Amino acid sequence: MHQLSPAILNALATVAKVNILDPRQRVPQSITTGVSKLSELFTRGGQYAGTAYFEDPLLRVSYLFYYLPINLSKVELLLDELQPAFPRVPNEEFRVLDLGGGPGTGALATLDWCHSKSVPSPLSLRMTVVDHSPQALRLCAELWQTYNKEYEGQTTPSLQTVEHNLERSLPSLIRTVGREKGYDLIIVQNLLSELFVGSSDPIGQRTTLVEALLECLTAGGSLILIEPALRSASRALHQVRDKLLAGQHCSVYSPCLHDAPCPALVKPDDWCHEERKWEIPAWIAQVDREVGFIKDALKFSYVILRKDGKTLVPRNADYHRVVSELRVMKGEKRVWLCDETGRPEIGRQDKERSTFNAPFDEWHRGAIVRVSEIVRKDRKGRPAMVGRIASSGTAEIVRPA
Repeated sequence: MHQLSPAILNALATVAKVNILDPRQRVPQSITTGVSKLSELFTRGGQYAGTAYFEDPLLRVSYLFYYLPINLSKVELLLDELQPAFPRVPNEEFRVLDLGGGPGTGALATLDWCHSKSVPSPLSLRMTVVDHSPQALRLCAELWQTYNKEYEGQTTPSLQTVEHNLERSLPSLIRTVGREKGYDLIIVQNLLSELFVGSSDPIGQRTTLVEALLECLTAGGSLILIEPALRSASRALHQVRDKLLAGQHCSVYSPCLHDAPCPALVKPDDWCHEERKWEIPAWIAQVDREVGFIKDALKFSYVILRKDGKTLVPRNADYHRVVSELRVMKGEKRVWLCDETGRPEIGRQDKERSTFNAPFDEWHRGAIVRVSEIVRKDRKGRPAMVGRIASSGTAEIVRPA
């Protein structure tokens, strides 16, 4: 279960100038109001476009207080997932680009994660954060310096901030951030769905942007795309994924177990998103109670792309990914799976529970699983809408989320 580090907590408390370390301290009403305004902005649009909310003192502090730790935790969880693919050479320069990073959430998450894992060494990091808001970039530098005070006596990792509007000139950005050595990691969080909104072909333009970013990766680099767990943003991400794979620009490291077209796009109401466990900070839980939010799990959509063909687990036709919660129904439990054949629904009736398929009870959204002996016919031998695991069938978790 993910937990925010003491260094992150201290940096947030210092820069936001709000006491978040004492669980008995009440959250100021002004911040609760600011979080509500930001939520309205993020989910339904509002007066602040892009990252312009960083120009508003109240919304800036509210974002630091509430949304930054949430978004930072999402990045760290995905870095855990990526760790097996990271280079093992100690002290070699590790270049990171945080695109549309606002206050450098992705860069700060990577630095914090590296301090906890030491792979790669924090001292080898060279960070570049790009955003169109000068206020966000100033905040990024302040957070970076404050965080690194926790490690006084050590050399501070390199940070470069670049002010740039992505919608105006992608080529000039590529020239600015450079391709000479390439990036080992590029993070694009909560950005794609905000770009080219008024365009006649937003998916095409977003795909072109990601194609350019893939060219900026090293041969063994990774590109993390994270979007809100909203249907429209998630489906748009799935569409960009499909266009990239159709053009053979990359392959999916995770979450997908295949490079076939996304099955979630077949039906207009489907989309794929994550729900990952974390230890919710006391101040975020307090805001949730005040405004009626639920952040007991981290919810988001994502895809990690690479050019070297590496995958989180080996490609295997017997592997499936759970893309729903385990639904407890009368007399049985069911889940939706995703694989290269589509999004099948399978279940296990309570009367069919056995020692072989007991792990089915622990299946959860995001888990990679394997199952055998699925009965796909009803009692009269007709095709059934739901496949069911027989008592002699096996169910296992290959990799938990």
